[in-house]
Amino acid sequence: MPKMENRINELEGQMQDSNFWNDAKNSSAVLTESKRLKNKLEQYNKLKENLANIQDLNELLLGEADDEMAKEVLKDTLNLEKEIESLEIETLLSGKYDKNNAIFTLHPGARGN
Repeated sequence: MPKMENRINELEGQMQDSNFWNDAKNSSAVLTESKRLKNKLEQYNKLKENLANIQDLNELLLGEADDEMAKEVLKDTLNLEKEIESLEIETLLSGKYDKNNAIFTLHPGARGN
């Protein structure tokens, strides 16, 4: 995350340059990268906050058993797990060409498999 924050700061510094808008292609690329990084950082911070909330609720449950709260913690934990998996896949697919669209077609084999 520190590298991502540094890169966001670097991009924002580029945007402050008086000649930034003179090169439309570069300015578009910088804005796109900045937006993507900010979204990813925001998503990470949201997940981190949700995890802290779940941990707090878990500690409350250790002190006082509450079936409804336990169900809520379990539901929140499962949702958080899905969100983390989604972010993990998105992070793994963040290479140079991974942001581009692709067309994928499946054709059955000779036996229809």
